[in-house]
Amino acid sequence: MDNIRDNWKKMKKKTLIIVITVALIITLVVILKNSAAQKLNNAIYEPSDEKTYISDAISSAISIVTHSQAKTAPSPYRRDAHAKAHGCVKATFTIPELNNPQLKHGVFSEPKQYQAWIRFSNGFDRPQSDNVKDARGMAIKLMGVSGKKLLKDEQDEMTQDFVMLNNPTFFLPNVKEYTEFIQYQAQGSQFGFFFNNFNWNIFKWHFKDLFLGMQILKNPPKSLLSEQYHSLTAYRLGNENFMKYSAKSCETNKIYSVDRDADNFLRTELKEQLSQGNACFDFLVQLQNPQENMPIEDTRVLWKEKDSPFIKVAKIEIQQQDFDTELQNNFCENLSFTPWHAVKALEPVGGLNRLRKAVYTEISRFRHSKNKVERHEPQGWCLTLNGKECPTSSLAP
Repeated sequence: MDNIRDNWKKMKKKTLIIVITVALIITLVVILKNSAAQKLNNAIYEPSDEKTYISDAISSAISIVTHSQAKTAPSPYRRDAHAKAHGCVKATFTIPELNNPQLKHGVFSEPKQYQAWIRFSNGFDRPQSDNVKDARGMAIKLMGVSGKKLLKDEQDEMTQDFVMLNNPTFFLPNVKEYTEFIQYQAQGSQFGFFFNNFNWNIFKWHFKDLFLGMQILKNPPKSLLSEQYHSLTAYRLGNENFMKYSAKSCETNKIYSVDRDADNFLRTELKEQLSQGNACFDFLVQLQNPQENMPIEDTRVLWKEKDSPFIKVAKIEIQQQDFDTELQNNFCENLSFTPWHAVKALEPVGGLNRLRKAVYTEISRFRHSKNKVERHEPQGWCLTLNGKECPTSSLAP
């Protein structure tokens, strides 16, 4: 009888593998067929029911933050994603004279150097070992940026944020699917969305989203300063053009030897590198080519460099520094990043950016309220978030 049970289990396992394999092949054939016949759809489109989904996404995101805090108490309430920071470092963001008039909008309109904060992070909703496959984030906050900002309650703030991930594409195409995905996540189901709540109707499974999602979850890099980070979503560049942006590490950046089995080795390597020298990134933009398949609404589609190459518009320099202090880590935890910290000329566009506008704002309000910390944008490199200008003594990195 035991042999019969074992054989039956093996048969069931083999059958499941065959079914999934066949389904994957069928899905790939359909995707390739649709891609070949697809008409270009590079415009902005907002579905009529999108705001309803965004409201549901906010509720799920708050639930994730609450559950994560309960599992890590007495730690503070953290972000619903990118909860673990490897550190916030001081940097400069220098824009040269740009000869192409298409590029000269927002902060890129004239040569200038800005003080900046950069936050490096893991993508998961609570801290975990750096050796677990995950996305890695790089968020940049420029300070001293003039002009009316897009968020109604923060129009007079002097910051401009650029939010990026170490992958060029996202794995979900629109707000509806993102909301369904995060609802499963809030319930503790990592794969429920992809397999339609494990319903056996394989034609309702999200194979493409699963495939792209697995690409985002990468083995840890040797260094956070050796990666290229991408905006994933699109943005305006003036009134007539759209863009995506990227930060590409300089080849001169070094990689230091540390214990890579340690849970926090990415912070340790970052600390080691910046204690001994500088690092840099090139900041790039990629203009949308309306004649090619470069959609705004579907962030799963790669904007190919052969259709529109990246153009360098700024230099990011991270000077030698000691960032790993209790005061600076607390400051880092209380910062808020959103692509909507922006002027109209660099407005975020597309469904996932519209979602971010609401979710990022509400999560920031929620966690700051729970942590009993006021919400303010930084004024410079001083480690205070009180809405006041930094003293002149904090001008040096």
